[in-house]
Amino acid sequence: MSVKEIKAEELRQKGGEEGIVFQGCGGDAKDWVDGVNQLLKDEKILLDGTKLTECYRFENGGLTNLYFPFGNAKLDMAKFAIWRLKAREVFGCMWLSDYVDNHLGGFITQFAEQTQA
Repeated sequence: MSVKEIKAEELRQKGGEEGIVFQGCGGDAKDWVDGVNQLLKDEKILLDGTKLTECYRFENGGLTNLYFPFGNAKLDMAKFAIWRLKAREVFGCMWLSDYVDNHLGGFITQFAEQTQA
């Protein structure tokens, strides 16, 4: 899997999809990708041998961050939600929707819908 470089603002166009953002990811992005997939496998969050197969690297607020869309991965979302809360302090983990709302001003499609209403 390759890590795609994007601008933080591009995340605002990803309304309708969900994933997880890791904040403060210095070093080799491939190591992060492998580590995140292994960690989620070990925690029995990734199921049936699936993986998070896409990763986007972006800069925001002086941090290098990684966004992993859920894509077609089979996930135990209940375990994932609990794990994310525990991992928040260590990895700065947030769902994409929370990150975009709290750090980027919301999804662009939300603004278009509000102006049409």
